[in-house]
Amino acid sequence: MNGPNRPLMIVAVVLAALGAGALAVVALTPDDEAVPPIAATGTHAVTAGAVGARFARAGDCLINDGTEAEPVLRLVSCGAGAYTVLARFEGVTDADRVCAQVQGYEYNYSYDSPLDTELDFVLCLRPV
Repeated sequence: MNGPNRPLMIVAVVLAALGAGALAVVALTPDDEAVPPIAATGTHAVTAGAVGARFARAGDCLINDGTEAEPVLRLVSCGAGAYTVLARFEGVTDADRVCAQVQGYEYNYSYDSPLDTELDFVLCLRPV
């Protein structure tokens, strides 16, 4: 196609290719969550507005609705079968190293973001 619309058509094709490439990268990127030693499961009341380990802070409680190999943590009211977050460390994934300085910790959970190390975090936990 020649004429005044040719540059516009080239830009449209390039943008479509870039969009398709970005979509493929997002779709193929695995969710790399490290395996914590949390095996308890159960039903607990969900704290209002709570959504998993990503938003947990010191003093919050979590329950594992998944398995030890594939944990699915969610924020809950503190009670039997839950784990209290003793500390949260941002930008790290070496849970054994950072939790070693937390008194009373028994378990840990780490998240290694495929996007950026600033999104990585570690939770140091103990049973309620």
